[in-house]
Amino acid sequence: MIRHAALTGILCHGPQRTGEVTYVLLNDWLPTTGRFRWEGDSALAELARRYLAAHAPATLEDFAAWSGLPVTWARRAWKMLAESGAITEYGALTMLAGRVKELPGSSDTSDVRMLPAYDNYLIGYRTREVSIPALHQARVWPGGGLIRPTVIADGLAIATWTRGSGSRSIQVDAFEPVPPQIEQSIDMEKEAVVGFLRPTA
Repeated sequence: MIRHAALTGILCHGPQRTGEVTYVLLNDWLPTTGRFRWEGDSALAELARRYLAAHAPATLEDFAAWSGLPVTWARRAWKMLAESGAITEYGALTMLAGRVKELPGSSDTSDVRMLPAYDNYLIGYRTREVSIPALHQARVWPGGGLIRPTVIADGLAIATWTRGSGSRSIQVDAFEPVPPQIEQSIDMEKEAVVGFLRPTA
């Protein structure tokens, strides 16, 4: 019944209380007027715009796979965004208009990040090749619905990671030998994650 109430827009998750999930009436929790209310095609276009804000460059097929909507709906969303000038298309890839200039220039230092299990970067696209080399996909997706925490270097997974005993250690399982420069970046990320996970006094 709770799931049905959530899917029909009656309930949503509220704040946790003593570690337990709570639910609140959607109308009590979210504004019901103004710029936060979309319906029909405007809701579809807004969902696509928000997807691109977080995942671009992406394709309309990526949006359809991420949202679970039919491809025909995704095409309609893309068309509405294109007609309003909200997107720029580069072949099959699409970005929000004006976002290209925000992209950083090339750097000699690799951008290394430790992503948690089920991170949206790993599931936000139609195919997994965007983030995980095909040879190593089974190490990130071992089956049974599991998606392991992953180390990303310049947008591509290079390892998985696990927490050791407590929250003071992290083990990294690299897919292949890692260059020293990236190893240093991984060590910095590990320190940051351990600091985040360590309970405050």
